[in-house]
Amino acid sequence: MKRIEFWCRGQVGGGLLAPLTYSNKFSMDGYSPDCRGRWWVTGLLTAVFIVFLPLAMGADLDRVLAIVDDGVITQSDLELRLVQHVADLQSTGQVIPAQDELERQVLLELVQDQVLLHRAQARGISVDEARVDNAVAGMAKRNRLSIDGLRREVERRGMPFARYREGVREQLLIRELVSSEVTRHIEASDVEIDGFLSSQKKHAVKQEAQLHLSHILISLPAAVSAAERETRESLAFDILRRVESGMPFDEAARQFSQGPYASKGGNLGLRPVSRLPELLVAAVEGLAPGDLSSVVESAGGFHIVRLNVRAQAGQQLVRQYRVRHILQVPNAVSNLSMVSARLIQVRDRILAGADFSTMVRLHSEHLPSRSNGGDLGWVGPGDVVPEFEAVLKELVPGQVSFPSRTRFGLHLIEVTDERLHDVGGKRLRAQARSTIRSRKIDERYEAWLNE
Repeated sequence: MKRIEFWCRGQVGGGLLAPLTYSNKFSMDGYSPDCRGRWWVTGLLTAVFIVFLPLAMGADLDRVLAIVDDGVITQSDLELRLVQHVADLQSTGQVIPAQDELERQVLLELVQDQVLLHRAQARGISVDEARVDNAVAGMAKRNRLSIDGLRREVERRGMPFARYREGVREQLLIRELVSSEVTRHIEASDVEIDGFLSSQKKHAVKQEAQLHLSHILISLPAAVSAAERETRESLAFDILRRVESGMPFDEAARQFSQGPYASKGGNLGLRPVSRLPELLVAAVEGLAPGDLSSVVESAGGFHIVRLNVRAQAGQQLVRQYRVRHILQVPNAVSNLSMVSARLIQVRDRILAGADFSTMVRLHSEHLPSRSNGGDLGWVGPGDVVPEFEAVLKELVPGQVSFPSRTRFGLHLIEVTDERLHDVGGKRLRAQARSTIRSRKIDERYEAWLNE
């Protein structure tokens, strides 16, 4: 059984309330400005420790407000957590409750944290120094501070940095406890996901089909002679024949098109049907991806349209790249400049005709991909680190990058193919799985707190 005792505010050293028995919930008799009222400990786990702390807490910081087994909650603990809550409420534009109500809520959280820390200790859960260091470093980064800058800010606001680190450790312990006993064991079945998606369809807003088109325009001036019109029409048909005979559409668009997207190879991108001219939509009616329209005339000129992708309503298309790479990692023997020079030599050999897979086998230090020629498969948004993804977007199929640096080392990167791929169904199921798990976790968490 847990022993939880509360002191009335303003009664230091006397007036200890009757010990309360911890079973399913904690009752708090007496913690209010005038020692009246009854509350129940509920609420969610505090997951983030405060960064910015008050400058001074006054003379009564060591006043004990609650005892939970062999742990105590003092006035200073309460004041520090109050600052966090006020900052959180202000940052989200929420109304700050009355001081008495806010203090009550915060004390409930502090008691709950103490109970959870005791559970973690009883189960032998621990957090090593490296994990605390990483959490502190992450907090500093999110607040755009160095570690030393964070230390100075914490100490400037009245808290020893060692106490701050201990608070971080406690929150990590609580998070690990909840993960091991609640979240780690909860899953959403395929049957549950199917049922969830079925129920969502009843309330879904109808989505619109999308088309990815490429376009060549041979324009007609407002006042054009019959001879000039015939010349331009002949040019349009000649361009169509060239493309049908194998000339790349984007090359033809750059060379001949007078439309606004000529410099982009005529690529209009993926657009909802409602945002495309009716003339172009009608031109690709019945076409399969990759097909060309005939020459279509309008008041503005002669058009040639290629259908690249037809996305049905509900599809979510993202650009994916088929990628392979060679990785080398700088070290004490080979610094960054030396590794870069070696990779430039490897790149020169590839451009001169050397087999990429052979170069991977001879030079790459990325073991997972070395056995299959450096192939990383199809890569989409968010699948790789941002600096790697940024290079992909600059490459065209068949192009090998110069040595490009990421947190893992230096890479030679080649995009071998690219595509627009529908991830709508996959993402919808992932979102449904996450929603169902969150609901289950909330339900299980409330029950677990009261066990």
